[in-house]
Amino acid sequence: MKFITAALLFASTLACSSVFSQQAAAGPEIIVSTQKNGTIKGLVTEQESGDPIASASIQIYQDVLDTTSHKVRQLLVGSMISKTDGTFELANLPTPSKLKLVVAVVGHETYQKVFSLTTDGSVQDMGTLKLVSSTSNLKDVTVNATSDQFFKMGVDRKIFSVAQSLVSTGQTAAEVMAQIPSVDVDMDGNVSLRGGSPQLFIDGKPTTLTLDQIPSDIIDKVELITNPSAKFDASSNGGSIINIVLKKDRKSGYNGGLTAGVDTRGATNFGGDFAFRQGKFNFFARGMHRGRDSKSENSTRRNFLNNDTSIVQTGTSHNTGSFGFYNAGIDYLMNGRNTITLEGRYVRGTFDQDQPTFVDSLAGGDAYSYSRLASSSGFHFKDLNGELSYKHLFNEDGDHNLTFDARYSNSDNGNNSDLNTGIYNDPQFTDPRIPNILRTTYGDGKRKRYTVQADYVNPISEDNKIEAGLRFDSQNSDNSNYQYEDSTGGLDGMKLNTRVSSLYSYDEKTYAAYGIWSSRLSEKFTYQLGLRAERYEYSGKNYSIDGKTYTPFAVNYPLNLFPSAFLTYTITDKQDLQASYSRKTNRPNFWQLIPVYDYSDPYNIRVGNSSLKPEFTNLFELNYNIRYGANSNFLVSGYMRQTMDMITRYQYIDSKVDPSNDSTIVNSYINANTSYTYGLELTDKMTLLKIWDLTGNINIFNSIINTRDLDGSNIRNQQWSWFAKLNNTFKLPKGFSFQWSGDYHAKTVLPNGTDNRRGGFGGSNLGTAQGYISPYYGFDAAIKKDWKWGEGNSLSLTASINDIFGTEKRDSYSKTAITEEYSSRFRTPRIVRLTLSWRFGQIDKSLFKRKAQPDQGSDNGGGNMGGQGGDMGGM
Repeated sequence: MKFITAALLFASTLACSSVFSQQAAAGPEIIVSTQKNGTIKGLVTEQESGDPIASASIQIYQDVLDTTSHKVRQLLVGSMISKTDGTFELANLPTPSKLKLVVAVVGHETYQKVFSLTTDGSVQDMGTLKLVSSTSNLKDVTVNATSDQFFKMGVDRKIFSVAQSLVSTGQTAAEVMAQIPSVDVDMDGNVSLRGGSPQLFIDGKPTTLTLDQIPSDIIDKVELITNPSAKFDASSNGGSIINIVLKKDRKSGYNGGLTAGVDTRGATNFGGDFAFRQGKFNFFARGMHRGRDSKSENSTRRNFLNNDTSIVQTGTSHNTGSFGFYNAGIDYLMNGRNTITLEGRYVRGTFDQDQPTFVDSLAGGDAYSYSRLASSSGFHFKDLNGELSYKHLFNEDGDHNLTFDARYSNSDNGNNSDLNTGIYNDPQFTDPRIPNILRTTYGDGKRKRYTVQADYVNPISEDNKIEAGLRFDSQNSDNSNYQYEDSTGGLDGMKLNTRVSSLYSYDEKTYAAYGIWSSRLSEKFTYQLGLRAERYEYSGKNYSIDGKTYTPFAVNYPLNLFPSAFLTYTITDKQDLQASYSRKTNRPNFWQLIPVYDYSDPYNIRVGNSSLKPEFTNLFELNYNIRYGANSNFLVSGYMRQTMDMITRYQYIDSKVDPSNDSTIVNSYINANTSYTYGLELTDKMTLLKIWDLTGNINIFNSIINTRDLDGSNIRNQQWSWFAKLNNTFKLPKGFSFQWSGDYHAKTVLPNGTDNRRGGFGGSNLGTAQGYISPYYGFDAAIKKDWKWGEGNSLSLTASINDIFGTEKRDSYSKTAITEEYSSRFRTPRIVRLTLSWRFGQIDKSLFKRKAQPDQGSDNGGGNMGGQGGDMGGM
């Protein structure tokens, strides 16, 4: 046995020697060093100003032989970040060896230098390395350094760094989105992007969470993908994607932080995070809690055009509650080629609302009836997610890889409401017209989702690359809604109203596959062609209230193809031009399909339309990007979105809904003819002074909606509009920084979005495709003080205020053949928030004695470190 073992070792040695000899004959000399006693130092400055550059990425590479591909690869043997004074000193480098120094920082050309280290252990001074300001084209920005740059361009997305956003500190992702160019956020946290409702991702994966369920303090970046390729889900709403990238750390050692805050309404937030990396394991955990306490005012006047009557509805809303966000995970770096990641996320929340409302009924302009509605409601939810990921690298560069992801989510929600309606003959509410009407509603919902996908990337040559993937997604939802009524003012007791109660379930299944071919035709021209195929199955059951019988309905959409194309032309090293096209779909959701009446708001009765068809959208985009000056970027985007069979809302009269009222108005959905949105967007990020960074964005667009009235006549709603955003950040002496931001929204077409129902009945009424939102504007501000000591320890105090001048009032108008409606909503402005954050950590490599090679500040082929999805699968 010993002889056989020795023979095998001898044969392996000969084979390795043969490979190394052949490689040496065909390429550069390979020196494998075992000693790590080399040290270099130097200074990084800007060539134009001579100022030192902090947070520059210093990387040292050594040529080694890839034993799998038998090709010479560059191995990262050391890295660090330059200090605040621009200096660096990097030890434990291999000697004797021939190495390459690479210095990179956003906004400057990459510096490279080849040098040799001897064996005497002395420190080699690299001198002053002067970096020249450069431009960044539409290729991905890959810099292993921390940067405060707010805006960057990726190959298919705009990247906004919000980790240092001051005005959204201690809030939610909704407030973060309000600071992002191109993104519009209403008071309910509903987001629109270029007139459509984008799909929300977290770390490159679709999520069922809403923006107000994601704390702002855990967000690192926001990526806008306005024209997703065939790699992404074809059913993304509006054809666009917003990817929220969470904060994470990949350094060896440990680090963490604690955060606590309070606002002037008494709402609190607190949380913490911790991570450490040792050897082949990387562990991370985070927990955040946030309280909510807000007030809003609303008013609505609805005029009925078929008779001379109106209702005027006014009220206030007080919302309280809290939610928590917790996640943890671990990466196992099996070796340099294989990584397994296991991650879990738990989100829960409880929200309560008190909404007293007063309704005046008018005839001929004179009031004849007065109503007082006392409404209170509650909503709670739990969402549990788990993900197992595996990534295999076929080479050390990692550009040839295979990833596999399996995800599971289980959510549970419940809601309850009490409504007491009193109708009176006088405005003092002393002469009741009828006994009070009492309503109590209980509802709950459960949802499970399973997703399995695989993605493969292979750069088959220097100028060509193929990508392919498969995905299966299954969702199941069970919901119930029981409403009890008493129209005698409490004399008869509450009785179940089977007419308006509901019990239903539905299943969705999506099968998808995609392929993408990327190629470079010349040094200046590249293209990418993709094709995605999707099949969708939908089935539902509407049960009788006793659960014994049900009415089934099912929709099976045939296999559809969704092409995409990207063409990029590099004009100069500072300018790029890119054209792109993709086809997307938006399938009707359960609320739009289910033929069950929703009576939760007696003045806004709703019902679905089971005959709805999916809408298909063609997306076109043309981008021109130029880098100028130091750390400045200007982007011009022209875009058009054409939607066929657009799903929109409309109203009609149904005499069967309420036996006591033969002219009851019902809100439902139809497929409109077409809609078009086209516009021009300008985004400019510039450094005006060393202490002043400014990002401005203006979006000018035209929205056209063609639909049909009940009598078959065509209706055209068109409106030119624009909105602008401005974000200013000032870095002041003594650790202070200040941020001021503002936005302005001109008059715009009333959007046709999806319901925001959280799994229960209810939601705001937008009425119809005809209408507009009046202009509005607002300003936010924040100031921050930082204290730093030692290495990796800091303390910061942030004070922020929203809607400084109290101008964020939303007025809207809508009109149908039956009604016209004026509404106004206003949320309490000028809420001041104080947030205290402490960061701690130790990244000394000697803290955790690793048996493998020293930490290199990168994945080293590790794949999804810290739970981030790397290349966004998006399937």
